[in-house]
Amino acid sequence: MMLCELIQQFESSVLLRNCHNIEAQADSVIAMLMLDSEQGSYIDIEVTGPDEEQAIAIIQFFHHKLEDD
Repeated sequence: MMLCELIQQFESSVLLRNCHNIEAQADSVIAMLMLDSEQGSYIDIEVTGPDEEQAIAIIQFFHHKLEDD
């Protein structure tokens, strides 16, 4: 499952921001592609909403899964 599909399950808003301050909503594949970040780049993540703690937990799990692969 892709990150954007996981994010769509939450009411919270998840905003990604790259080192050039380009922002994208994480629930959109097209928006995430607009970040145009290279592999290994740092991405800031901002989560706001009623289920933000659960959304953050899923994002952390997704991140750790990518590190393991």
